[in-house]
Formats: sequence, structure tokens, C-alpha cells
Amino acid sequence: MSRKYFRNISILAIVSLLCLAVVRSVWVYRMYSDSVTDFKRRVESAIYKSIYKAFRMDAIPGLADAKYIKIDLDDFSLYFEPNLMELDALQPYYAEVLFHDAGDSRVVMTRGEKPVLNHPMTTVVPIDDDGSYSLLISIEMPFKVFLSRMWGLIASSVAIIILLTGVLIYLVRTMFRQKTLEEMRRDFTHNITHELKTPISVAVTATDALRNFSADADPDRRSRYLEIVETQLTQLSTMVEHILSVSVEGREYKYNPTVVYLQDVISQLTQGAGTNTAVFNIDCAEDIKIMADEFHIKNLLATVIDNAVKYSTDPIVDIRVSDESGNVTIEIEDNGCGISKEHLSHVFEKFYRVPSGDIHSVRGYGLGLYYAKQVAELHKGTISMKSRIGEGTTVTIILPVNEQ
Repeated sequence: MSRKYFRNISILAIVSLLCLAVVRSVWVYRMYSDSVTDFKRRVESAIYKSIYKAFRMDAIPGLADAKYIKIDLDDFSLYFEPNLMELDALQPYYAEVLFHDAGDSRVVMTRGEKPVLNHPMTTVVPIDDDGSYSLLISIEMPFKVFLSRMWGLIASSVAIIILLTGVLIYLVRTMFRQKTLEEMRRDFTHNITHELKTPISVAVTATDALRNFSADADPDRRSRYLEIVETQLTQLSTMVEHILSVSVEGREYKYNPTVVYLQDVISQLTQGAGTNTAVFNIDCAEDIKIMADEFHIKNLLATVIDNAVKYSTDPIVDIRVSDESGNVTIEIEDNGCGISKEHLSHVFEKFYRVPSGDIHSVRGYGLGLYYAKQVAELHKGTISMKSRIGEGTTVTIILPVNEQ
């Protein structure tokens, strides 16, 4: 998956989610606005009906004007409140009659307590035909009623947005993982190709010398070339077996537990590891032993020790082994380049190698530490790593003494 394609898919998903959130929000707002408008319409209807019954008793709306007007807010309330109840709009209200004279207005009559109302809606309606008097009604808006009627829609909208947000996050994370896995597999193919070509090239070169340069006439040279071929083919076989051991999902490792003395194993591994400049400081008592599969334990320790040497310029490796509470703790500390925090949590993943751009100064194929973790878990143990850039790395392996 190209970077541009991945970016476009992510942007499209985010924009789609934002559009959905906007649409749902507009929908909820429209329904709320419609509820407010409908409530206002019902209140106005109750006001007009009450005015004609209480103040303009002989008037016929649209046909005949009132011959006289009697303004009494107590009479008005006797009609207004039942009309509100009939229209399902009964709420606390405040009423006042205004007299308009020469552009000035003054209150001549009141009913109710205006400061008591919460979120009042105010409506002004003329009483007489000349516009001298008008009725002002402030009525409390039933926001709780509106919300109680809309809670299902609001809750469902929020739930849908949260669900889709979770799905989007999951998809983006999955796409990131697939992209990372694709890059790791590509790097693995590149690295393993070079790893396999090296022993093959050396063996072919030695065989060609035997065939075309009369090396077989000299027993010493022939023996030396054959030894080179055997060494390279053994290395190739080991690499292939190592790859097969960890690259097949669900493969069951052969497990043959025996008594393993860790000092002997570590001594063997450090004698053949690294270069002549590598310094190993080993702190392990002779009697520390575990019940484990010797083959896999050797490979686990060899992987960690080999990494400690490979990633250090002048390697100094401290190996500390302690035995307490039925567990053996093995700490392997180096003075290498270290690993940044962002990569530290991925080093035990299959095919993962710390990115180094186009520079591949250290050979490998991203399976060693994955295999080490599998072996530790096979023995009911754990493996962890602490590291800081420029200060080295410490790998801690904890294994039970008598794993059953």
C-alpha cells in the first residue's frame, strides 16, 4: 500500500465520520427547533383564544370587532390555563397589560412573578383594535420536556458516532499494522536473501577452486576448501532451520527437558561469540541449573549474546545469573548503541528490525528475538528488555528452575 493511497483512505474515512456527525447534529438541532416552534405556536393559539373569551367577548375573529373591551387578568387566567392544558403547553407564566400612548408604553396590570421563570419565552399580542393595549405573556420553556422526548434520538446519535469512531480507529490501526507488516516482510525478504547468498557464494567459490584450479592435487588445500564448504553449508542449514522454526505459525517446538548447567552453556557461547575485542564479564555460580530443553536454551542465549556483540563497537557484555524463589534470572547487559523507546515495545515481534534507513551494517532477518520470546514462553518464563540510546541494552530472562 503506497503512502499516498493510505493517506487518502485515512482522510476519506475521517471526512466521512465528520460529515455523519454534522448531519446527525443538524438533525437533532432541527428537531429541537421544531419542538420550540411548535410550543410557541400552541402558546400563541391559547393566548388568542383566551383574549377573545376574556377581553373581547362580543368580537368575532375576522368578522366583527369588539364593541367594548373588559381587561381583567384574573378572568383571562380562567380561560388561558385550561387552553394551555388542552394544548399540552401548561407551564408557569407571567402576564402584564401594556398601555401605549404617544410612543410610550407602561404596565397597567400584572399577574404572576416574572423573576421565578427559567428560560422564559415572551409573546406580545394586541388586545384592542386601536392598538392602545397589548398583552405580554412570558412563559417558561419546557426544555426538560423537549430533551426527554428527544433523549432516544440523542443517545442513538451519540452511540452511532462513538461506534463509528471506534470502527474508524480500529480500521486505521489495522491499516497501520498492515503497512508496517508489509514493510517488515519486504525488509525480511531483502535481508534473508543476502544472508542466504553469502554461504552459498562462499561454498560455490570453494567448489570452483577445487574443480578449476587443481586444488584437489594438494591434500592440505583440498581439506581446507572442503572444510570451508562444510562450514558454509552447515551455517546455511542452521539458518534455514532457524527460519522454519519461527516463521511457521502454530508450529509446535520439540521439547526435551534435561538438566542444564548455565555456567557451562554461557561459557561455550561466549568463547565462540563475537570478535577478539569482545569482553565478557560472567557472574554465574557453577551449581545454578534448570530443567529445560538444552537446544532451545542455547539458541535463546546465543541470540541475545550475539545481538549484544553485534550492536556494540567495542563490546563489553556483562552476564549475571542469580537463583532465588524457584526462578533463575539471567541479565545480559551491553554497552551498545541502544534502542529508542518507540521501537522497544516491538523488538520481540516477528520480522521486526529497528529501522536504519538504507544502511544495513548489522546482518539479520528480524526473527531472533521473536524466537527468543517463544522459547522463554515455552519454558513458562519471560523475557524483557530495557534500553537507552547511547547507553546500551539490558535483556532480562526469567526461567523457572523446575518447569513441568
